[in-house]
Amino acid sequence: MADPLTLLRQFNINKRDVSEKGDQLIFGEFSYPKNVKTNYMVYKAGEASNKDYYTLEALHFILKNVSIPHPIYVQKAAAAKVPVVNRVDRKALLAYLNGDTDTSASIDKSAPLELGASRSAKRPAEDLDPQDYKKIKTDVMKQENRILQEKSALAAKFDSNKSEPVIGLAVASSGASSLSEAMSVETIAAIKAKRFAKKRSTIQGVPDEELDSVGLESRAFIDSEIDVTRDIISKERVLRNKNNILQSVGRTFTNILSIIQVKSRDSSSRAAQSIASEEKSSKQLPPKSYSRYDQERFRGEKETEEFKIDTLGGFATMKKSSTGGGAAAASGGTVAMHHPHKTPPPQQKTPQHQPHSRVPVPVKPNKSQKRESKTPIIIVPSSLSSLLNLYNVRDFLQDNRFIPAQEKIAQGYRKVSEVMLQRKRDIIQINMLRGHAPATNPNENQVVTIPYRIIDSANRLENKDWDRVVAVFVAGPAWQFKGWPWLTNDNSPVNIFTKMKAFHLKYEETRPDKNVLKWDVTVLNVSQTKRHLDSVSSLKFWEHLDKFVMKNKRHLRF
Repeated sequence: MADPLTLLRQFNINKRDVSEKGDQLIFGEFSYPKNVKTNYMVYKAGEASNKDYYTLEALHFILKNVSIPHPIYVQKAAAAKVPVVNRVDRKALLAYLNGDTDTSASIDKSAPLELGASRSAKRPAEDLDPQDYKKIKTDVMKQENRILQEKSALAAKFDSNKSEPVIGLAVASSGASSLSEAMSVETIAAIKAKRFAKKRSTIQGVPDEELDSVGLESRAFIDSEIDVTRDIISKERVLRNKNNILQSVGRTFTNILSIIQVKSRDSSSRAAQSIASEEKSSKQLPPKSYSRYDQERFRGEKETEEFKIDTLGGFATMKKSSTGGGAAAASGGTVAMHHPHKTPPPQQKTPQHQPHSRVPVPVKPNKSQKRESKTPIIIVPSSLSSLLNLYNVRDFLQDNRFIPAQEKIAQGYRKVSEVMLQRKRDIIQINMLRGHAPATNPNENQVVTIPYRIIDSANRLENKDWDRVVAVFVAGPAWQFKGWPWLTNDNSPVNIFTKMKAFHLKYEETRPDKNVLKWDVTVLNVSQTKRHLDSVSSLKFWEHLDKFVMKNKRHLRF
């Protein structure tokens, strides 16, 4: 049996009328009380545990007045003493009841099941003719009297069977005195035990006539209860079955196929890339063009055998080795060859003596190695209770003005995963801070922009990124640093503050957290009303941060 919300939706989609009879709403052959609660939840901001549900009368009333503006509908509902549907729930509720959406996030599948019982909508007695009503009433009374008589007769039958005395016991009681005189106590006890054992092994039979009469009376009694049983069954409501249990609550799996396709496409592309790389590595390099000055790459290990010929030698080497030996060469003397590992004299390294020497090819850098980032990272709290988070960090650190996060949310700003801050600095100030001489070129750009990456979750960092973290804004509780490196054995973050500069932003009218007073944290104060003093705290932050980076992390951009 469908619940009232589903029945109301089906009747509204099929343009079927829902009739009203007193405090009942009739859906065809079923009817529900008007005040029965559906499983459509009432929106309550910040009260997820205290759930409330719209009544069937409230949903039916808004469907009848869907064409009028909401303020007029509220007035009519108040005049009719009908619960009002909130403006927040109105759009999603009407979309579900009109069939535009298949479900709604406000439908509670696990709602309490005491949502009202349905019953068959029978024809009321006031719609019948008086004569017919009198006749039906007489027949019902006769039938009830006959059922009562049959019940009384059946009960008397069973009572009479129970009250019949046992003949053996009567005889025994009448002659108990004479039996005790004729037999001993042991003999009487043996007879009783034998009779008791025989009684336990036998079953008393019932005559067929009595059995038939009892069966007919029982059948008439059962037939008289069929109408009552049918009425009880009609009031039963199937709350849960196996189909309802197996259905998921508010979850769709339509994107599973797209995820599988993307994964299969990625795996196939990786396999193709691996095959292509293997084929590329297995291919031999094409033969280079012939060059008489590049003969050493054709030299084998045993090319010159025992002659010790230097294939890297040139004309100048040969000339030096044969100096003063021209006559010896002419007379057939041996010419001394230059050893390949000896360094020629400096005067023979001039270009005119080595016109054909090889020029070394510069080694290209490996493109697969990514350039290491030098952008500093600042971590802020993710909690809205903190004065500084991703909603207002750009306004405070870049624009030097503090805007509360709640005000930014009210203006419609959405939270992002990270913020890239652009800090403009004077290059002369940077050179002075680094100890360099100030630039004297008037055409040189005197302002540079330095990026800072702002995040609110340490899970977004890789191991190599922790060296670029220069500052962290402390909210107060120690669980903010759960899972961070450099924690002590008692999960204290004191070692973290030696690796990065810690700050705490608070209102000057409030006291800082007790943990902030124990840790090495720089406290920044802002006023709740004096916005012209925000730049003082912002500049104080940059002053402390520049000193820390200059001392500990000079390799980063700042």
